[in-house]
Amino acid sequence: MAKRKRGHAESPHDNDERWLLTYSDLITLLFVLFVVMYAISTTDVRKFIALAQSVSAAFNADVMQGQQAISINNGQDTTVQQDQSASGTSPVQSDLNAIKAALEDYAIGQGLGGEIEVGMAPQGIVIRLNDALLFSSGRANLDEHALNVVHQVVTIIKPLPNQVRIEGNTDDQPPDGILYASNWDLSTARALSVLKAMAGMQMDPSRLSALGNAQYNPLKPNTDDASRAKNRRVDIVILYPPDAGASPAPAALPTF
Repeated sequence: MAKRKRGHAESPHDNDERWLLTYSDLITLLFVLFVVMYAISTTDVRKFIALAQSVSAAFNADVMQGQQAISINNGQDTTVQQDQSASGTSPVQSDLNAIKAALEDYAIGQGLGGEIEVGMAPQGIVIRLNDALLFSSGRANLDEHALNVVHQVVTIIKPLPNQVRIEGNTDDQPPDGILYASNWDLSTARALSVLKAMAGMQMDPSRLSALGNAQYNPLKPNTDDASRAKNRRVDIVILYPPDAGASPAPAALPTF
């Protein structure tokens, strides 16, 4: 009598390849994540802040609201001006929030606490760079480190359509006279140096202008070394029309 063939036994390894399904799902999720990250990296600052506000609302948090301008100081925010003119959704306020967040991250990463400030002025948004961050004493040439700082600023503000004015400011001490006869010459040369660097970084030159204020636009009285150090600076002013949320421009840029 012929023997019956036994039924084919189920292989104990039939489920060994199910891990591929989980792996495939993981790869798909990573792909979606990279697409989102790429989309964020190529958008402009207004879309960035819209995303930030959406995330903030989703988590019911009060961060990223941007109602105050800040001084970047080793990761700790200190108030420099309460923005009374913007509602939090105007183009000026949205741009301020995005610029402030991006430069804060950069300053913290580079250990530049206290040397970069971002705030509102009647003309618009002001990025203040301490002169020691950019120049040697009495000089107007930008070294490699200074160019990196300027490049970071350009990367952040280039997507905006606004006109940008670069203002050089000094303290009341005259320069050594070797290269520059007066603070007018020094402050103007510094503003032009930053302008030329920004133009060389593919920022539209038609958007740029330069102004030298010498010692006549101080933030503090020139009574001590600390005050003089505060007054020596380059202000990068992102200009907005009055109907965009900024007040009409006064004769001199005020302290935040």
